[in-house]
Amino acid sequence: MARVFLVNPPSPEPVYTPLLSFCHLAASLRASGHEVALLDASAPFAPKQHRAIVEHIAAWGPDVVGVHLKTLHVQFAYALSAVLAERFTLVAGGPHATIVPAEPLAHGFRWVLRGECEDALVELADMIDGRREAADIAGLTWTERGMVRRNADRPFSTELDRLAPPLGALDLFDPAWYGAAAVGTELAPGGLLSSRGCPAACTFCSNDVTGRKFRYRSAASVAAEVATLRNERNKVGITFLDDSFAVGKRRVHELCAAIAGIGAPVWWTCTAHPSHLDREVLVAMKAAGCAGIDIGMESADPEMLLAIGKGVTVERVLDVLRWSRELEIHTVVNLMFAWPDETDAQLDATIGFLERAAPIAGGFNARGVVVPYPGTKIYERNHAEYGFTGWWLTEPPLAYMPFPTSWNEEEVVRAYGDDPALDRNFFRHPPHRIERVREALALKAKLTIEITRRRSSHLEVGVPAAGAR
Repeated sequence: MARVFLVNPPSPEPVYTPLLSFCHLAASLRASGHEVALLDASAPFAPKQHRAIVEHIAAWGPDVVGVHLKTLHVQFAYALSAVLAERFTLVAGGPHATIVPAEPLAHGFRWVLRGECEDALVELADMIDGRREAADIAGLTWTERGMVRRNADRPFSTELDRLAPPLGALDLFDPAWYGAAAVGTELAPGGLLSSRGCPAACTFCSNDVTGRKFRYRSAASVAAEVATLRNERNKVGITFLDDSFAVGKRRVHELCAAIAGIGAPVWWTCTAHPSHLDREVLVAMKAAGCAGIDIGMESADPEMLLAIGKGVTVERVLDVLRWSRELEIHTVVNLMFAWPDETDAQLDATIGFLERAAPIAGGFNARGVVVPYPGTKIYERNHAEYGFTGWWLTEPPLAYMPFPTSWNEEEVVRAYGDDPALDRNFFRHPPHRIERVREALALKAKLTIEITRRRSSHLEVGVPAAGAR
């Protein structure tokens, strides 16, 4: 059996719960007979100094070390990988590795796994054991004789119920990493997945890891995981981390009925495309414990909605907000600013929508200035013209401040207005438009605070979902 050590590198934005992706990977390795350990160095109290991380890994003695790469924090990850590569064989995974797989090979990595990695990482471990050849692992990129080799893409998993249950790997996370309050408690990941993939074609999202093909778990499987989180992990509040929760009306009804039948009260939140939400679906979600929905809208200008491939109208969003308010489902409307070629009139349409929606919305997302991530249409169409090719390496990291962990008005105003992408000004908007966006960020914070103050006293007040995209 191979010994695989997984590392989530240190980053400026702390992680307060075990990573669900690491739970899935670790559970799959265990189910296939391999040994696994991990370190979530983004947790507030986990080891963060490179030497401490190296010593922590070396004490376990792995055959290979897997490192999770995200675009925003990839410079921090590469700084760590340069040190790790001196002692360990490295494999990269995650969204950034999937989109630019040749890049990690220049930063100390021996192997790169693209896309969903539960099966691919197991096959790589089998290869280390001498039971498989590199050329046979779909989704693998590596260097051989000075040449970059790229195997065929791995098909997306369609039978999600066959994946090893992720909660079985929670013992690998040290509660002390997440603070004194976590010690002695039953740790749980930040949420769960009922589906993978998103059928939308938004120009600001690449979604290369899970793809555009929507796939979902059985209602019984999801309900069983909800019940485990509720009854064994004391999680009364749960977040569905699906890219788009409400796809498939029949599926949503079956899933909600299964969750409602677990026999214990639970409330949950999700992210959903407004075109998939009607009043009947929202009624079913409410009956199953849905307490909040992040609604992806992004712009309130009809032309811009078409240009970014959003596939929704302003009127439909307003209908969803009204239905949700009637059913007492908290809504967070996600809006974004500073699109490429966005005009003053288009920006004003979105800002005007804030005031229009405030009486019926539950709040608005924090941040929201458009970032051209690699692999997106917005990046591909604009990076050469505006000169930000490879910005995640050529420019300093976007220094987002951590979100507040409790409702504090001063901190919420800071979190909503803190958007370093505005000062980066990827698409060279004129100064007056940048200042107008800055005013819009402040208005989102102001309106969200006012909405929260109006909320019924029986509702628990917490920091609204960030909805940052």
